[in-house]
Amino acid sequence: MEENNHALHFRFIQRHKELFIVILSLAIQTPLAIFLGHYVDDRSFIDAGYLVSAGLNPYQPHLITIFSSNPDLIGINPIIGYPPPWPLLLGLIYRLSFSIVPNLFLYNFAIKVPVIASNIGLAYMTKTIMRQLGASERKMQAAWLFLLFNPFILLTTTAWGEFDTLIAFLCVASLYFLSKGMIGKSAFLVSLSVVLKPISLPLLGLPLLFSPTKNWRKISIYILIAIVVVLSLWFLPFYLEGWILPSSSNQLSSYFTMAGGMTLFNIVEIIRDTTTLPASLGFLGYLWIPAVLLGYYIVYRNPPKTFNELTQKAVGLMLIFFLTRSWLSEPNMDVVISLALLALSSKELNFRNFTFLWVIPLVFMFLNTSFPQLFFLVSPSIITSLSQVDHYIRSWRLIARFLVVVVLQVFAWRLVIEMLRRKKILNS
Repeated sequence: MEENNHALHFRFIQRHKELFIVILSLAIQTPLAIFLGHYVDDRSFIDAGYLVSAGLNPYQPHLITIFSSNPDLIGINPIIGYPPPWPLLLGLIYRLSFSIVPNLFLYNFAIKVPVIASNIGLAYMTKTIMRQLGASERKMQAAWLFLLFNPFILLTTTAWGEFDTLIAFLCVASLYFLSKGMIGKSAFLVSLSVVLKPISLPLLGLPLLFSPTKNWRKISIYILIAIVVVLSLWFLPFYLEGWILPSSSNQLSSYFTMAGGMTLFNIVEIIRDTTTLPASLGFLGYLWIPAVLLGYYIVYRNPPKTFNELTQKAVGLMLIFFLTRSWLSEPNMDVVISLALLALSSKELNFRNFTFLWVIPLVFMFLNTSFPQLFFLVSPSIITSLSQVDHYIRSWRLIARFLVVVVLQVFAWRLVIEMLRRKKILNS
């Protein structure tokens, strides 16, 4: 009886300690969510929410005047670059926040609520899965705390406004359900992640190579669900809302001609002072397609059989995609980081092995001026000031940014080789 009382007392203390840690994370994330936002992406989300709520097409230019408290939000809206589910959600958020209480900071916080929930949910899901994989308590706690407090993750999600941890949550859950034979749930979640943000596209075909589900019935179910989800959530909303599809050649080709971010293609900005690939080198914007197909061939030769192997292959495929794209944004790395936490949860691999996945991008954030851009809501003049300062240091900043990307490429390709070659990782 006394031993049971001690056990109950220990669990009571642990639960309260855990609750305190989560509250502390929320206390850090809340002011970031209220006052900060990336100058490009957050503006796009703020405008898109208003446009959808007003029955306007967020994929077309409109004159925005409603957010008069910030001069950066007055003028023609940035065209949102994501499929309809996210703009539709932003429209609902606008109606539940700014249309009731017209306060820009409240609206900014409301946009971040799904992001904060994704951060917390991803931390708990990762901890739960690691426990089932037999990881040590120390590693489970380390991964949990990492996702709740890591500065790079918080800056690229709660502060920035991007929702890549939601994509990570859906991808991890999809792979977990796949490993348990729940093909329907797996197909729905990974397809949902793609229609929210297509950065998870390289994982769409991975379940087809998972050994325990390689039969025609399960493959047919997976393909059918994926097609239904993509058609109903990506294309059907354009018809139902009466929106014109963003079908101009410039809009469609921009996804393949942009050059920069955390890729070697940012050298174009050093040489030509532009973020667009030269016409003669436009084919490089499609380099990721044969690269990912080659990655799939390697996976096909050594198909995954367990959840741990699934996460390894997922890390490898995502990195191949990111490293060969002509454009890569800092928040995108959150998906790889989340998958790598699970792929590296073993005795023989240590958390230090993937530190570069967030440390190098964090350095890049400053060299890319992404960090100061987060303050445009509280200091509207910062963009002008940043431009003036950059006039004097631009060349050196761009060169330093390129060198940081070279370092990232070296470390990341080593991890790709490790993830795709490794046949088995023993659980701790």
